[in-house]
Amino acid sequence: MTEKELKIGDIARLTGISEQDVRTLVQTYDSLFTCRTIGPVRLFPPKTVRIVRELIELSGKGLSPDEIVGEIRSGRKPSPEEPAGEVDRTAVPLPPEVVIDLGVMQDTLARQERRIARLVDELKREQGLRVEEIGRLQKTVDDLQEQLRAQREQLGVVAEWVDYFDRRMDEATRPVLERVRRTVARKSDPGQPSGRSG
Repeated sequence: MTEKELKIGDIARLTGISEQDVRTLVQTYDSLFTCRTIGPVRLFPPKTVRIVRELIELSGKGLSPDEIVGEIRSGRKPSPEEPAGEVDRTAVPLPPEVVIDLGVMQDTLARQERRIARLVDELKREQGLRVEEIGRLQKTVDDLQEQLRAQREQLGVVAEWVDYFDRRMDEATRPVLERVRRTVARKSDPGQPSGRSG
């Protein structure tokens, strides 16, 4: 598990000094600190608490800033007069925060999983609706094709009737003498086809 990064407020609470004092130390001894920035928030590694404690201790000894930096960079350990129990007590809050963060992470993960499950259900529902819609559209297309076929048949019948009435009108509008001649010709030659004259 990665170490929990700390904000200025966390460092102030763990070291027992104000947030403003922590900011002042970070600005004054910026070469001793590493951090990463997320928007306006700076996040520091857990070792920052130890560095701040050492800075507080060494500042009380009348050393110059350069000497303090040298002491801390040399890997100097806290002096024996600092009770070990005090260090342990102030360091204890870190693991519970990590555990709380783990719980928050688990809750977030569970929420995300529920959201993903909801989205999957919605997607399946949408797919079902699309399948139904495609079925309805296909039925509509089939109905339209059937109607078109029926209309074509009706148009064919209408066309036959129009041809029939055209022939009858032609017969009716021919001069009487020509009609009689055609009728006589038909009777004398039954094999001759009847139809419209050209």
